[in-house]
Amino acid sequence: MTIGILGGGVWGSALAKLFSDQEVLIYTRDKKTMSSINNHHFNPKLKYVIFNDNVKATDDLEEISKKKLIFIALPSQKIREVLSQSYFNNINADIIIASKGIEITSSLFLSQVVENLIKPNSLSILSGPCFSDEVAQDLPTAATFASSNFQVFEKVSKMISDKRFRIYYSEDLIGCQIGGALKNIYAIAAGISDGLNLGENARSALITRSFVEISRFAMFFNAKKETIFGLSGLGDLMLTCNSAKSRNTNFGIKIANIKHENFEKELDKNAITEGYYTAKATIKIASESNIDMPILESVFNILYNEFNIEDEINKLMARPLTIEN
Repeated sequence: MTIGILGGGVWGSALAKLFSDQEVLIYTRDKKTMSSINNHHFNPKLKYVIFNDNVKATDDLEEISKKKLIFIALPSQKIREVLSQSYFNNINADIIIASKGIEITSSLFLSQVVENLIKPNSLSILSGPCFSDEVAQDLPTAATFASSNFQVFEKVSKMISDKRFRIYYSEDLIGCQIGGALKNIYAIAAGISDGLNLGENARSALITRSFVEISRFAMFFNAKKETIFGLSGLGDLMLTCNSAKSRNTNFGIKIANIKHENFEKELDKNAITEGYYTAKATIKIASESNIDMPILESVFNILYNEFNIEDEINKLMARPLTIEN
């Protein structure tokens, strides 16, 4: 069986390396990336990782749509554009979403976006504390695999049974997506804290209270507590907020001391900074659903409303005293 991977970025390539005991076909619109993978066995974005002969690339969506197992590793805001193509109308495949985010235009979780567009045989979510470069180098990694079909979980597990990538099964598809999406917003906040040299105490408090906000959001959608306290929730938040590898954390560090009009330049340098876009989708949901998320609100105000960063920090510190919950 050939595995299809939608997305020729670093994460899509890391997944290709992980599953390269099988035949893998990567979809990319970038001709340079496609040529490099097919002729030289590496992605220019991940030069130190060499693929075996099982990994190929294509710019033909129809070819990918015919595969029986397809991973989605696209930027979250591009999924609708790709799956809206007619090739996917009569798809006969198990779909695994490995992207993280919430769609801005609809405020839908990615699983809902996919289900609105196509009718896969089954739908699964792969999410957790997974830096692409470490997965590609076969460094020990664990993630949550949430699925409507346990047999798909078993099939995927067997494919990587000899790799140092362990997956844990869950039936909580929505809960598995919440942590992976929202942690990018709070990583920007952690980066701002680091950029302003606010100290380790501040970062620890920030991450802890960020987790409270993620939990509130998850409870509203009836996510399971164990999901939010697991790899796709707390695990992913801790990794992303505490590592210099994180694009979102680095974006926060860089914008901490520059003018708002220069924010978008840093976005360009950072490739896809998912937290920037997810903040816009999440604040809409939180506002409409009356979910108290003050850190999210401050990040949104800094990114989109040009609020002063120091003022937002002072506002958070001046919130009414309350019981920890």
